[in-house]
Amino acid sequence: MIKPAMLVFLVPIIFGVIGGVMAANRGRNFIFWALLSALFPVFLLIIWFEKPLKEVEGHFRRCTSCGEWIKWLENPCHYCRGEQPPR
Repeated sequence: MIKPAMLVFLVPIIFGVIGGVMAANRGRNFIFWALLSALFPVFLLIIWFEKPLKEVEGHFRRCTSCGEWIKWLENPCHYCRGEQPPR
């Protein structure tokens, strides 16, 4: 059974793990963003709306037509409607 005192430690750990995974999926440092998200959960929103730094296989890639970041399996690009080669 979870005691209320345990939630003080459990909730920031959950926010930190979620923030770290989201950051890693965008090519960013897992530990740095996990710590920021654990201490300040508002950073989860920042990570959510932040564009990737680099192409991350299985998550994000650049459109071959316009150069915007798109999700890995997205076809066509939602910015320019350009068809993407299969990966």
